[in-house]
Amino acid sequence: MVLADIPAPTAPLLVRAARKSHALGARALMKLQAQAAQVEPPAPLTPAQILASTIAKIAKASTHADTPHRAQPRIMHVIGSLAAGGAERQLVYVARESQRRGSVEARILTTHAAEGANGHYLSLAREGGLTVETAGATASAASIELFAAEHHVHALLAALPLAYRAWVADLAGEFVRLRPNVVHAWLDHTNMWAGIAALATGVPHIILSTRNVNPSHFPTIDYPDFLPWYRGLATNPRVQFVANSRVGALDYAAWIGIDPARFTVIVNGFDPRACIAPTAAEVAALRSILDVETQRVVLGVFRLADEKQPFVFLDAAAQILARVPHAVVLIAGDGPMRPEIEALLAARGDNRIRLLGRREDVSALLSIASVVLHASRQEGTSNTLMETQALGCPVVATRAGGTVDAVEHGGSGYLCDVGDANALASRVCEILGDDALRERMSTRAKAFAAETFDLGRMVDATLALYTNLHIRERAS
Repeated sequence: MVLADIPAPTAPLLVRAARKSHALGARALMKLQAQAAQVEPPAPLTPAQILASTIAKIAKASTHADTPHRAQPRIMHVIGSLAAGGAERQLVYVARESQRRGSVEARILTTHAAEGANGHYLSLAREGGLTVETAGATASAASIELFAAEHHVHALLAALPLAYRAWVADLAGEFVRLRPNVVHAWLDHTNMWAGIAALATGVPHIILSTRNVNPSHFPTIDYPDFLPWYRGLATNPRVQFVANSRVGALDYAAWIGIDPARFTVIVNGFDPRACIAPTAAEVAALRSILDVETQRVVLGVFRLADEKQPFVFLDAAAQILARVPHAVVLIAGDGPMRPEIEALLAARGDNRIRLLGRREDVSALLSIASVVLHASRQEGTSNTLMETQALGCPVVATRAGGTVDAVEHGGSGYLCDVGDANALASRVCEILGDDALRERMSTRAKAFAAETFDLGRMVDATLALYTNLHIRERAS
């Protein structure tokens, strides 16, 4: 059977089942749509206006599906992949711990196969007994039949721009098959695709989880369609919002143009089992390998990207090394700006600033550090800063987004203005030059992390949100 022979109502899911990549799916769907219906003539509106109108229509037309009432609500966590990112880690923590408590049935659905670099947290998820699936990877005869019967879903999805239709169709097919009580999406792109797919297929409750300030602050990832998409989704009362910092919630709410009360703030949590300090022998061995047996280590752990302000970090680092000759600066991380940073360091010719690349032994690196330096322009609630303090390492960071709540100024470390390399350097030198101060901050950092970023507290707050939604669903 060729694509042209497939009946229009059944075609999207068959393409979904056959699709090997987004590009293939987009081409196949484009062909099907061209054959199944005439392309609408261009309207005298901008693309953003057309998209906003389409999303608003979907949000208004979608209805509550006949989702089974379950003693344990089925929560479908949706994200792009399980790569080595903060949102991916927090998702797995929430899903694993909520499943372990037995109060919900948690599943993970990715839009990209969780393999290779995209499967960094796959083993952690599976160790927690979680089911991890890729949207559109497989399709059974039963799921095809179910999707084919959802004629209103086809009409809604057909109104979407072709660039997004394949992603949304993949997720819609899975939601029809699995009928979750709650779709909990993570990060902006997934919020878009999963939010519309969940509305179109009648998922009772949709949670859009934001992990930083709004995307307009990040030129490399800011897409003009984000804002109309979020505004359209926000018009539907089935859509809830979660942020991991107060600053992030207020920023997104102002950008979208909604009441900040629409956001539930749930601060990140850390797993103490992932923050185990190495032994004294392991620390000594690492110092020897890195050739820092006697130096004071200033550590940076961040993605080498513009929002992390690596050049501000390097400016502060140069000042620190000029004032503390026996110090060394290590940077653990990788990213798109690495070539520029390597070129700058090569030109300076100072081997006391070293790029370590992506590391799997961050806890060990934190254990040899005297202080962690963090120069970001924007942040949610940084996983790195949580673990840094949990291991008793003081922090000097910028007042960027959620960092104002993630570091206790004067207690677990110091906060400086964004972009102020001079202040960052001065505060680091203050800690390096005062062992008693560093010891006090180390002790307070451990206590502050335990008080503020307890994993159980994060899971409790998330489950309370699910429970409230489930009670409302059963009462309706």
